[in-house]
Amino acid sequence: MRVLRLLFILLSFNASSQILFVGNHVIEPYFGFPNVSKYLPTIALLYEPKTVTSFRGLPPSGFRYTYMLTDEISFGVDVMYNHSVQNYTQTDTIFVNGNWEYPSYKGERIQSRLRVQARMNFHIPISQPNADSYFGIGFGTNNRWIKNYKEGELTETMKGKEASLIPFSMRVCYGYRYYFGYNLGITGEIGIGGPLFSFGLSYKL
Repeated sequence: MRVLRLLFILLSFNASSQILFVGNHVIEPYFGFPNVSKYLPTIALLYEPKTVTSFRGLPPSGFRYTYMLTDEISFGVDVMYNHSVQNYTQTDTIFVNGNWEYPSYKGERIQSRLRVQARMNFHIPISQPNADSYFGIGFGTNNRWIKNYKEGELTETMKGKEASLIPFSMRVCYGYRYYFGYNLGITGEIGIGGPLFSFGLSYKL
């Protein structure tokens, strides 16, 4: 604890002002982007000749709760959810009666993911009295649900270990809050293991 306090003091140089103190509660709904599943092919797409025709969904977004254990350290919960619908066409290669045939069909892949993480934030004192700056580390669950459709008919349902190769999730991030008054402000984060960027409202109790 003393080492962390010393580190924060060194990083902040002569900064001393802050907006959050021990005992404060912070509630934050947020919206993240981008929806990375749009740009990263699924395992199925890597091994099968598919052409994606459309994509829609909700990027990793959610709700954070933070409690200030001290003026420099806070603990909380981060609930993240994202959803994607991927439409595609696929051409199969089959051998029938001595001839190769290439039938095509339309498919749809629907994927939902829920992560609930415990979060620890390390706050860095800064000179702006209405702002808060912190580094965060999170660890928690990794739940995923997948449904595959072929020509409008459900062909496969996966969840649990079938849908998630790794049963847990982690996040490392940097965040910044700015309050327009005592209670209400805005928040932003950049990190990995969840939304690459996120923005939202911050309400302090």
